[in-house]
Amino acid sequence: MAPPFPALLCLLGLLAPASGAAECPSSAWIPFGSSCYIFLQGTLDELNSIDDARNLCKDNASGADIISIKNKEENTFIQEMFKNHWQVPDYISLGMFFDTDDNAFKWFDKSEMKFTNWIEEESNEELLNTCASMYTKSGGWKKISCEDLPLTGTLCKTAYKTALTTTLVIIFTLVVTVSAALFWFLYKRNISSASGSLCITHNSTAEMPYSDETVLIDEENEYTA
Repeated sequence: MAPPFPALLCLLGLLAPASGAAECPSSAWIPFGSSCYIFLQGTLDELNSIDDARNLCKDNASGADIISIKNKEENTFIQEMFKNHWQVPDYISLGMFFDTDDNAFKWFDKSEMKFTNWIEEESNEELLNTCASMYTKSGGWKKISCEDLPLTGTLCKTAYKTALTTTLVIIFTLVVTVSAALFWFLYKRNISSASGSLCITHNSTAEMPYSDETVLIDEENEYTA
């Protein structure tokens, strides 16, 4: 059996030119940084809560969720996209909620809260059942009751996969397959070798032929004695 390395190198060579390409779920998604974004409009009749908005995102792409924002650059990108591409509406829901147990805002997708952009910080405010929205014209955030979130459209986000990731998955699958085939081949060869050895041992211990002449010689020797 030929070693698997030439096949692996050949496959890697074929896929390597696309190693830097981004793979969003479809052309409707817009890449930025390490994520892809889509604004789903016309869903007012379908969405009654933040959970409905999250499910809408998840139904459109594996691993997608309602928008979370990691830094100022991402916040600016979203603001510019609403200004030049999506153009509506004035407010969108953010994938954020206030966790009363930890007394802190958190993202629904469980990403770390490293950046905020509140329009104003209110003191001594009641934050029970509080979510957040973005004013798309300025990029500022506003605290709002989760029951009053704007749901005229949903901004979804998902991490994109690079072609290099796809290449590595293919290579890993190929290695596992070839390794399994090689193991099976060696196992079968060892079984065949063991069977051949048993046959040779059996033939070497075969008994001498037994004939009438042998009987007469034995009887003659007995009478002589």
